[in-house]
Amino acid sequence: MSQNVELVKGVYEGWARGDFSAGADVMAPDFEWRQLQTAVEPGVHRGAGTGRALRRIFEVYEDFSVQAEEYIDAGDSVVVVSRSQGTARGSGMRLDQRFAFVWTVRDGKLVGNEIYTDRREALKAVGLAE
Repeated sequence: MSQNVELVKGVYEGWARGDFSAGADVMAPDFEWRQLQTAVEPGVHRGAGTGRALRRIFEVYEDFSVQAEEYIDAGDSVVVVSRSQGTARGSGMRLDQRFAFVWTVRDGKLVGNEIYTDRREALKAVGLAE
């Protein structure tokens, strides 16, 4: 397993334990999170703004979790297919959806993350076709 995959895997291992601050120590100061437009916190978040956007998820979902299902090494990028789950506060609406996260790594630091609803789109984004 490459160093980049190991770095990203560490983030998901923390998340699996409920530690959503896992990985903060390996994020570049200008880290950029590109979230889906349909998400609770849509759009692009940079630097400290990523923490604020992440906290918003926990305001909406009382039991939010992310479980990695597959790691794909793409050089400077790592694709992680995962399942996000949670229950919305108030409405009780259940989230249970698979996403593909494309993490970008540079010089041992996480510099970006872009989320896709489709594994094939994520693979295409990193130059890997199925």
